[in-house]
Amino acid sequence: SKSLTVNNVAPSLTLSGNASSNEGASYTLNLVASDPAGGNDPLSYSINWGDGSAVENLTAAQLAAVSGNVTHTFADDEDGAVNSTARTIVVTANDGDGGSTVQNKVVNVNNVAPTASVTGADAVSEGSVYALSVGAVSDPGTDTRTAYSINWGDGNTDTLTAAQWTAAAGNFTHSYADGGPGGTARTITVSATDEDGTFTLGSKSLTVNNVAPSLTLSG
Repeated sequence: SKSLTVNNVAPSLTLSGNASSNEGASYTLNLVASDPAGGNDPLSYSINWGDGSAVENLTAAQLAAVSGNVTHTFADDEDGAVNSTARTIVVTANDGDGGSTVQNKVVNVNNVAPTASVTGADAVSEGSVYALSVGAVSDPGTDTRTAYSINWGDGNTDTLTAAQWTAAAGNFTHSYADGGPGGTARTITVSATDEDGTFTLGSKSLTVNNVAPSLTLSG
């Protein structure tokens, strides 16, 4: 007779996926793993997405059901002026016999600037009130806006707090003092500030038309 020891071998694991993803978007990570023992060592997996979310655990059957493609949404990039945050995904494959393999994948999560529809008339007469409408702000990230501004394109800018913006309900007015011969082109720019910086929500171009003077004679 001959005695021998059969040593366990840790599974192999390969990760693949895009190098970057936008905040609020679905990211797909592909896992390919194998074990020399085949079905005798059914694998299990744990995925730490590196963004503070709960560790995700999967069995071999669950991974096979999604063809090795596991999806995750990175809710937000880190707050700050640098609008791209490296997240390190850590995946562990375990064979149940004490063998495990760890692989990492770095994904840059990009900030997405907020946007809003900015609408109004294409022209206004000098001295008249112009009405501007700003729609709901869309932002896929979990950002909190703290200030807003409306640059009317004539040297005047209105700044608003979050409370003032909410109270206005998207309706704003401005009077353009003067329009040149043939009309003067103006561009309104609406901006918002959050943890990641100040961003343009949208803009609106218009023409400020000159108005002929009124004249009354008496005698």
